[in-house]
Amino acid sequence: MGHADELVSNLRKERDDEEECEPDKGSDFEYRPTITYRHLLSTSFEPSNPLRVIAHCDVDAAYAQFEAKRVGLDCQSVPVAVMQWNKLIAVNYVARAFNVNRFNCTLDEAKRRCPNLRLIHVATIGPGEMMPQYHPNPDARTHKVSLDLYRRESKKIMELFRSKLSQDRDSGKYVDYTLQPIVPCGWAPCILDILPNSREKYIPFEKASIDESFFDLSVHVRKQILLRYPFLDIRPTLEMMDQERVSEKLDEPLPEVPLYLHEDMMPASWLNAGAWLPDTLDRSRPLELTWLDIAHAIAAEHMISIRKHVYEQLGYTTSAGIAGNKAMAKLCSSYRKPYSQTMILPAFVQSFLGPMRFRNIRFLGGKFGAQIESEWNHSSVNELRQVSLEQLRDRFGPEGEWLYYLLRGVDHQEVNERTTNSSMMSAKHFRPGLSSTHDVLAWLSTMSSELSTRLEEERIENPLLTPRTLVLRYFLAEAKSPKSHQTHLGFLHNDALLEEIKKKAYRLWNENMGKIMERVPRGQIQVMILSLSFANMDHGSRDQQQLHGFFRPISAKRGPLEEQTGTSKQIKLSKNLSTYHVVQDPDSQTDMMVWSCRQCDQVLKVPVFQDTNEQNSLEKEPEYIDIMERMRKEHEHWHMALDWATESESTH
Repeated sequence: MGHADELVSNLRKERDDEEECEPDKGSDFEYRPTITYRHLLSTSFEPSNPLRVIAHCDVDAAYAQFEAKRVGLDCQSVPVAVMQWNKLIAVNYVARAFNVNRFNCTLDEAKRRCPNLRLIHVATIGPGEMMPQYHPNPDARTHKVSLDLYRRESKKIMELFRSKLSQDRDSGKYVDYTLQPIVPCGWAPCILDILPNSREKYIPFEKASIDESFFDLSVHVRKQILLRYPFLDIRPTLEMMDQERVSEKLDEPLPEVPLYLHEDMMPASWLNAGAWLPDTLDRSRPLELTWLDIAHAIAAEHMISIRKHVYEQLGYTTSAGIAGNKAMAKLCSSYRKPYSQTMILPAFVQSFLGPMRFRNIRFLGGKFGAQIESEWNHSSVNELRQVSLEQLRDRFGPEGEWLYYLLRGVDHQEVNERTTNSSMMSAKHFRPGLSSTHDVLAWLSTMSSELSTRLEEERIENPLLTPRTLVLRYFLAEAKSPKSHQTHLGFLHNDALLEEIKKKAYRLWNENMGKIMERVPRGQIQVMILSLSFANMDHGSRDQQQLHGFFRPISAKRGPLEEQTGTSKQIKLSKNLSTYHVVQDPDSQTDMMVWSCRQCDQVLKVPVFQDTNEQNSLEKEPEYIDIMERMRKEHEHWHMALDWATESESTH
């Protein structure tokens, strides 16, 4: 739970800024913030702004849809399941109607339940092959799974998301507009001006996995509210005020939602937009509306349009969730499937969450969730809400406070745009393990081929894409943590790519574990997991400089190190980043940024250096922090690949 510290820090900042967000002493939690003109006119995506709407969208049974399209099956009428070795990894919704599922359902049982089930094995790379193929009877001992098809289809969907978000093609009164600051600076956030005949330019979206994304629609819905309800436009008034009065006016609450909107938005209208409404709600009466509800409705409109666009262009159905934060949006997107969406209005968050299993909530389904469940023997959100904030803090520290608010629908994670890959990996789990250098090198050859093919595909759009580092990792039997070795790559032309990757991978193995394996009896050392990956991907947009240019003394004026305690210093970073520490290396007397992995206790280190290109800039994180972030993410991706490989091949 490395994200807990930053979430709790954001939460405390929000609590200081918005007293309305403070829960009462009991188990109920009413989130009824006062929306001001400042909130409405803000172009910021800060979670502290209560006029915030996040959407989550994922592809329904993605792998099954991808494979069905490849072989020409109608995924809406034909039962389809995707298998890997002897295990189901994806089941479409037609097959699920026959009680076929990925859990506790063998292949024979799946066929018995659904005789017409079409089983498709994922593509694999066989011995000596350069490209993945659909083999009739692949063997886990000699073949490696390839997800290239899924990555390519995912990329098409993400490109559609990006194009649809940046240039909405829908017709209608409320499509073509943008907002720009028009009031002189001196207070924040900026005031906006509507310019007709222009396009929406910026909606942050985060690719969360191969088939799902988050969208921050906050600024989009604020713009739409201003456009649709111009009586909220106070800019002419502000221009005639002095600075002090402007600030006072911005902090005034918005007027009540007009009565005609209440009457127009009957429960049936909300249901059409995907809203979840309690069973106890009187469906014959209009809802009491706030501007936050209006914002959610506008976001729901936009997601319907985006999802329709994906279906029309690619034929894939998607489901979406719309809520005030990422955790709730993710939960909503899985509530109604397939090809649907769920929107949760702020007034109904507690009713929606209460009866649910708390382990359905994002981040609570794994080991941490199991630990919570065993601690109090509670399964539902309502039951776990009975545990006090003090009890949770005492038991789990910062994670306990984060958990307390998450159970009440409060989450302050930002949507972090990820426009490019920072790494590529090819990995395989072996049972039994590899016990000879000959076997290891054969698999490194296959992995080199897979990485070179993927890089060539990526270079179609970005010809300058360059992996700066090649990383070899392996996990030995009985070992507690992986071993890793790396070497510099640099730019290579496509025709020399495969041989150079293979040569460097062989050298990394032969000069390290290969030497040791040669000296011991065969079988004494077994490689259970092997991976080869690119790291520090350079996309050709960053200015290059000599290596020594990075390692210059840190200017005292820049000083990003705070809270010094002895030889260890905690760095204050932007709230999206993990907390790192700086220690002084006793040998070199150099400050080193360090991060320790909680899963395997491996420690990553990066020298602290001054960015010569940005000595006067306070807007960007220093370059060494960016390097550490990439190294940390790459290490976490290794654990994800390790968990995935172990799970996907555990039944072989």
